[in-house]
Amino acid sequence: MTLEDIKRIEKETGLRFPNPYIDVVTNYPVELLDTDAPDFGLLDDPDEIIEENNDVRENGYFGEKWPERYLIIGKNGCGDYYVTTPDSEDFSIGFSDHEEMACNLYANNLKEFIAKYLSDQE
Repeated sequence: MTLEDIKRIEKETGLRFPNPYIDVVTNYPVELLDTDAPDFGLLDDPDEIIEENNDVRENGYFGEKWPERYLIIGKNGCGDYYVTTPDSEDFSIGFSDHEEMACNLYANNLKEFIAKYLSDQE
């Protein structure tokens, strides 16, 4: 993803993404390139990021209002999302679980995210 992609995402969603996230997706982790992460866990498609964020804000999330502070950056394909917040000072990721209707910390940093994501895919 490029900085131009980020600007377009922010313009079309009205959201501001944190610098740690921008740094990661503009220098996509090589450990994730040959996995399904670009299509799911850490989306690499600006159109999909725009669509997911706008959809939950317009239509809700399983009958609930989507919390504005959560920015969708990935998904698992089962209705759950990987999220960050606009004020994140580090690359920390939450996991929004539609069955629990809760968002819990998934990873404190990029290294932890990569290790946990790869482990979850096994």
